[in-house]
Amino acid sequence: MATDSTTDKPATSFDVARLAGVSRSTVSNILNGKVERFPEATRDRVLEAARELRYQPSPAARSLVMGKSGTVVVLVPNATFGSNLQDAVESVVQRTRAIGGNVVVRFATQSPGGSVAAVQALQPLAVVDLGVLSSTESEELTAAGVLVVPADRDSSVVSDGGVARLQIDELLRRGPRQLWFAAISDARSDPYGPSRLAVLEQHSRERELPAPRLVRVPVTREGGAAAVAEIMSGGAPAAVACYNDDVALALLAGARERSVSVPDEMSVIGVDDTSTGALWSPALSSVRTTWEPLVEALARELEERLGADVGPAPRAFTPFEVVTRETT
Repeated sequence: MATDSTTDKPATSFDVARLAGVSRSTVSNILNGKVERFPEATRDRVLEAARELRYQPSPAARSLVMGKSGTVVVLVPNATFGSNLQDAVESVVQRTRAIGGNVVVRFATQSPGGSVAAVQALQPLAVVDLGVLSSTESEELTAAGVLVVPADRDSSVVSDGGVARLQIDELLRRGPRQLWFAAISDARSDPYGPSRLAVLEQHSRERELPAPRLVRVPVTREGGAAAVAEIMSGGAPAAVACYNDDVALALLAGARERSVSVPDEMSVIGVDDTSTGALWSPALSSVRTTWEPLVEALARELEERLGADVGPAPRAFTPFEVVTRETT
């Protein structure tokens, strides 16, 4: 039997329309989700024809029809972050790739409103926000027809998520101490530090403790030593909640430089539970972050808001836990 030379070419909407016995506009509407005015039998014929022909809609054509692309933008803070958050970004990209025709990782801009403008220029289907957008910016994108996930601005991905509470509980196990928050000293933005410091301040008020003090730490031996000197000038013993493990390790290096005893004179806890922190002496106490459930929750919310049947909600999860070692 002779073989049609066109059979190896990708199917077009015209091929689907011809097989289903409908117009190309009907195919376009049904495959782009505009199904309300078509009988169920017509919808079924179009979907079956598309499956049989292995038809893949053109992203460019879909953009023209819908006025937006099939792009999912993963919006990431332009911040210094460790390997755990990097892994989370990669997981979000992998998990959302099946939802959108294209996944773009976009780092936040420094200018006010710049991130929103950059996102709108892409005409995306949705935005997965990892802590960049304010409530006003999220509402602006939503008003423009962009799905923003998470919709709840109090989500643990956007806010502190309980990290500071875990840090302060661990630091005060040895009794009352002067609390410090060690922020990273970096030219880039710090999307998580201010909320963590605010929670530390709140807990101090609730426990009738002196307000926590702020020290900015360059991640160098010299920067750590200078920060330790500033902390010790406030009196010992001190308890330091750090932005991440890198900041904590800079303080531990500084403590060794200045012969400050850890944890007797200064207790320290990081965030990320990195292997380097575990190998340090004294071994660093830290808050372990489990990103997989957070990523799954974001992807699930996005799928649900796009109309997918996601099934029953998974059971509640705790994304953070304290790993107690030798510095607390």
